[in-house]
Amino acid sequence: MLPLHVIGCDAFERALLPLLRDLMETCRNPDGRSWNAVYGAAASRWGARTGLPLAYGLARISEALLRVKGERLQMLDAADTAHAAEVTRDERLLLLLLHLLRRNHVLAGQDFLFDLTEGKMDKELMALALDFARRHSCGTPREVRHDTTGPHLRIV
Repeated sequence: MLPLHVIGCDAFERALLPLLRDLMETCRNPDGRSWNAVYGAAASRWGARTGLPLAYGLARISEALLRVKGERLQMLDAADTAHAAEVTRDERLLLLLLHLLRRNHVLAGQDFLFDLTEGKMDKELMALALDFARRHSCGTPREVRHDTTGPHLRIV
């Protein structure tokens, strides 16, 4: 276990940890918790437009990771407030994978994926992580173009 603040993630990535923990617990015990609480927490923190797709992306990553690692996956329960500021090895590797992919460091991210999946390259998990990282990138915002073709309306 390591303190969360020392692993090198930004505030956005650190805020993903409780959601990931809740989602993983929900994947393991679908009858025990509600997906709605996770989606609600994401929507209240980032707004529905960002939070709901974010939670959906994390849910898909959680399902794929659980499929790959099964019971070997070590994630803390989100209800465990005593360890809320600490991370397991698997949590650290997952957050650092997302950290690198959000910055478009795909090759370095693959190393963390290999460590996380114990040497197995899971294409589905990598594709889901890349999709999440592209959607929530740290890169420069894309330029929004307002080009129009044809005549322009000019108001005087």
